[in-house]
Amino acid sequence: MAWKKRSARLGSMAEGLVKAGALQFGTFALSGGRDSSYFVDLRGLPSYPGAYGLAVEAISETVAKKVPKADAICAGPLTGLLFAAPVAVALGKPLVYARAGKKENERLVEGEVRPGWNVVVVDDVSTTGKTTLGVAEAIEDEGGRVSAAVVLIDRMEGAREKLSKNGIALHAVTDMMELADTLYAMELISKDNLKAITKSVGRRSG
Repeated sequence: MAWKKRSARLGSMAEGLVKAGALQFGTFALSGGRDSSYFVDLRGLPSYPGAYGLAVEAISETVAKKVPKADAICAGPLTGLLFAAPVAVALGKPLVYARAGKKENERLVEGEVRPGWNVVVVDDVSTTGKTTLGVAEAIEDEGGRVSAAVVLIDRMEGAREKLSKNGIALHAVTDMMELADTLYAMELISKDNLKAITKSVGRRSG
C-alpha cells in the first residue's frame, strides 16, 4: 500500500516504533557522554513486521521519488542493511553495503559498484552525517558517486547541513520533531516530552 495518506501512515509507524521500543522518551545518557530526551534504536524493528513493513515501504517510496535514477543502493553500517536490503529488492536495484571498518584482505564495500554509477546511501537514522560521508568516500574509491542519502529518521543534529556542503542531499521519511508532534497529537507522549524534544532540537540546529 502506497504512502498516499501520509499523516495516517506516519501515525501508524510512529505508534509502532514506540510499541516496539525502537523509539523511547525520557532522559538517556548517550555513548558520547551527553544526555538526550529520546532514544532511537531500530535494530530490533524487524521483529515487529507491521512497523518494519511501514518503514521499509516509506523508505522505498522516498528513494523512488527522490532518487529515481539511482543505479544502486548502498546500506550504511550496520543497521542500514536491515532497511536497504528489502528496499533494493522492492525497487529492483543492485545492493552493496559498506563496513564500519575492515580487516586485512577485506573490502570496505561488499558488492559490485560499476564506474560512474550513481549510488544512494540508505540508512536507519541520520545524526551528524559523519557515517554517510564515510560511506560516500568508500563508494567513490570503488568508482561510483553518491549524491543522495535516504534515511527513516533525521535526528536533526546537523547531518543535512554537513552532507549538503559535501554535495549530498539528505532525504528523510520523517524527523524527530515531526515524530514528537505526531505522537503528542495521538496522546502517546506527554507535553513535557514534547517540550524537551523541541528544546533539544532547537539547541542543536541553532
